[in-house]
Amino acid sequence: FVVITFSGAFAADRPDSFADLAEELTPAVVNISTTTVMRGRNNQLPEFPEGSPFEDFFREFEGDRERPRQGQSLGSGFIIDKTGYVVTNNHVIENADEITVQLADDASFKAEVIGTDAKTDIALLKFDPDGKELTAVSFGNSDTMRVGDWVMAIGNPFGLGGSVTAGIVSARGRDIGSGPYDDYIQTDDSIKRGNSAGPLLNLD
Repeated sequence: FVVITFSGAFAADRPDSFADLAEELTPAVVNISTTTVMRGRNNQLPEFPEGSPFEDFFREFEGDRERPRQGQSLGSGFIIDKTGYVVTNNHVIENADEITVQLADDASFKAEVIGTDAKTDIALLKFDPDGKELTAVSFGNSDTMRVGDWVMAIGNPFGLGGSVTAGIVSARGRDIGSGPYDDYIQTDDSIKRGNSAGPLLNLD
């Protein structure tokens, strides 16, 4: 490798820190938790002679199978409007019976699904902030994004609060054969488990 040192505009474009951006925008990133009621199957269990030692055991087991159980899913999302509109991934809230939005300050609100699109894996949620002042982010124009631009990702995995990572745009227009809208931004920014639907932010 040959190391070349640049000065002037190149050095000026490199941020000294992402701290100001992270402090400003972390409150716009939320944790999404869902609850899905799963009910047992209704297929018949084997019958045993009356008084059999297995009779009580399987009767109790069958009753337990019919009892509703709860499954949970965790992901991230981001507020796009201060009235309580949140964007997340469709796979995070798919088939959910109850959706909870948890803010960076741990305040929680029940949310409803406004719309979903499975092909782009996008869902729009709405919750009532009940007078609480919210921080919102707006969509950027990816057409102006260039390979090499700095980007920062914020997630709120597992309800533990904001998780911030940074990197650059590695490539644009990636087609990975996942659907009709393949035009992905590739980044070397570290995306962690639970960060699904967290925003990828430019320096603006």
